[in-house]
Amino acid sequence: MSFEANVLRVMIASPGDVAEERRVVTEEIHRWNDANAFARRLVLLPVKWETHSTPQMGDDPQTIIDRQLLEEADIVVGIFGTRIGTPTEKYVSGTVEEIKKHVAAGKTAKIYFSDVPVAPSSLDPTQYASLKQFREECQSTGLYATFSSVQQFRTDFSHHLDLELNQLRYRWLQVQVQPTYQSTTDLDPDALRLIKAAASSDDGMVISQETMGGDGLRAGGEEFVDGTTRSAAKWRGIVGDLVRRGILENLSKGVYRLSAVGYEITDKAQALEEASQPTEITVSISGPPDGQYLNITSSRILNLSQLDFLTSAEACVSTQILSDMGTKIEAKLAHDKVVTLYNSPRPDAERYDLSGPAKLRLLFRVHDRQQEIVLPVLLKPQFVNNTQWITLIGSRNFHLPE
Repeated sequence: MSFEANVLRVMIASPGDVAEERRVVTEEIHRWNDANAFARRLVLLPVKWETHSTPQMGDDPQTIIDRQLLEEADIVVGIFGTRIGTPTEKYVSGTVEEIKKHVAAGKTAKIYFSDVPVAPSSLDPTQYASLKQFREECQSTGLYATFSSVQQFRTDFSHHLDLELNQLRYRWLQVQVQPTYQSTTDLDPDALRLIKAAASSDDGMVISQETMGGDGLRAGGEEFVDGTTRSAAKWRGIVGDLVRRGILENLSKGVYRLSAVGYEITDKAQALEEASQPTEITVSISGPPDGQYLNITSSRILNLSQLDFLTSAEACVSTQILSDMGTKIEAKLAHDKVVTLYNSPRPDAERYDLSGPAKLRLLFRVHDRQQEIVLPVLLKPQFVNNTQWITLIGSRNFHLPE
């Protein structure tokens, strides 16, 4: 089944002596896609010079690779074995150039150095010396990872990829979904007003009258001609155009009826109007201390998928997965998640009982669009039959514009 998604380009940068590790990165990217792409509406695209670069003349090879691959990359994964790579005009190697330019652009680069044992006779002293120097430079300018086997590299990279993509800048990417309903005609507002009035009546009729006292046009109890010759001419033109388009059926002189096409257009227009209205959501917490519920009332159907327990600074402490749908949702709060939040380091917690502010973040879909709201709450301990329960207090109305 097809679906719309954001695409992140993951460039794999390395010298030529780590082919197995490059294959592992590609496989793990595909593994992440298989497990997460549909639910997250996010697809990772592995980008490599051997698969994504094309022949081009007019510049040095590294500049061409940078232009074709690096400039559009979102994440760079750099891997080094025993070689630094081929020097470029300004950098010690092409791989180093790719990493440094990517970091300078404010993007994420994940660097890995191999500690897999190798035969000393296989080392190129010059290459290895330059690699050691670059590794020392990385040690002073950021964090890198090492691995002592390909299997360890696979395990570590898989874990690091999951952690990276769970950061907020990736988790809350929203796919720009096209409206479900689209107009099938280029009707002007007056024509649409007329057929909507006809659709509102039981018979779908439009009646045009020409009398000694003047012309008239009525549909759904509404009169459209204002008594002037100009107005009558305008509406005669509109009715004639609607008949030509097959939106109105001409039953007899001055008597018209809305066709199936006309009803379809008015239905879609109504749906578009409803879709353009803001979503109103009310969230509150109720229930006894030992069984609290999150109550959600919405003007539209929500598909609630996740609840994050946050500190007041919006650091996520724990997550509760949900699968509730409707305009009225009652989701039981996982008390162990509440306790975890209560026991987490919170600078604004009261010293005597650790009560204090926190937040809940709700992740849901409405009109097939990912949305989130954040509810400020108060953490407060309460005793029931000599047992301490941690309760949440909070409610708020939310207005989500379309």
